[in-house]
Amino acid sequence: MLRYAIAATITLSGLTATPSAAPAQSFMFETGTTLLAKCRNKAPEYALACTAYIVGVVDGIKKDVFIGRAQPNCWPAQLDAAKVRDIVIAYLNRYPDQRKAPASVLVSVALNDQYPCQK
Repeated sequence: MLRYAIAATITLSGLTATPSAAPAQSFMFETGTTLLAKCRNKAPEYALACTAYIVGVVDGIKKDVFIGRAQPNCWPAQLDAAKVRDIVIAYLNRYPDQRKAPASVLVSVALNDQYPCQK
């Protein structure tokens, strides 16, 4: 089911259905691999960069929901930056095969995995 969520998220973002099959001309500042490397680095500036990136992605997603460009999600109204970082890092550690995907997509997928909508 998780793979379907990733495929749907990536398909909706305009990429191909498999994270590792992004078009060659596609550019991204962060992949899951590069983000995890920052998050694992013990230097304070890397920890800050890791958290800042993740928080920026969350704010961007929340903005898109707010203005109607994205589907609502079921994340808590208030999210703690450290907890969100931990959720994303745990997801990246759990699914190493997905790390080639854009980090922004993986942040969204990790939070959707942690906070699924109840039907």
